[in-house]
Amino acid sequence: MIKRRSRWSGANALARYICLALTMFLAGCGALETPVLHKASPVIEDRAEQATDPQPTAPPTATPLPPTATLTPEPTETPTSLPTATPEPTATPLLSPIDRMVAVRNPERGAALFTVFQEAAGTGYSCSNCHLADSEKANLGPGLLNIKDRALTRVEGQSAAEYIYQSIINPMAYLVEGFDAELMPQNWSEIYTDLEIFDIVAYLLTLEGESDIDAPDPIEADEEGAAEQG
Repeated sequence: MIKRRSRWSGANALARYICLALTMFLAGCGALETPVLHKASPVIEDRAEQATDPQPTAPPTATPLPPTATLTPEPTETPTSLPTATPEPTATPLLSPIDRMVAVRNPERGAALFTVFQEAAGTGYSCSNCHLADSEKANLGPGLLNIKDRALTRVEGQSAAEYIYQSIINPMAYLVEGFDAELMPQNWSEIYTDLEIFDIVAYLLTLEGESDIDAPDPIEADEEGAAEQG
């Protein structure tokens, strides 16, 4: 019995030896790895706890938008020429009825009437008997050259046509200094119609020319010459 136990004891020891040698061989070859138990990192644990227990976060604030750029208008080109001011229309003076009638009458017909002898005119006269049409010098009446200019200064507010018309139909309305208005027939408005008087006025307004008021009077010069010869 003692011999059997020794045989088994040697066999067991040999088996253990073989197993130990095989283990060491395999460990040297890297076939076996010693299991390593890793302990969880406290940082990982903390993160895990934070993940499982989320904290309330503040709502995100709106990001302010960048200011919009202000567009600067490009300078306009300076005009090379300044605009001309439009002249304001001037008021057209209103014409009196006499001015309108004279403006449409016939000066040539008036010239003919100016020289016609009228027996009904006082003791018998024509306009040309007392008034010179080509001179400012006086005859029995004032010379009528450039009468249009002088007529404008006679009566304030009257046009030249109005003054001449009034002087024909009413010679006493305005008395020219140095002349006797009674020498002029007072009945021309009975001898001529209004239209004929308008013709005469239209003719007298055409009597324009160089003034001879300061020139020597040819009649007086002839008289002085005759006196010197006598």
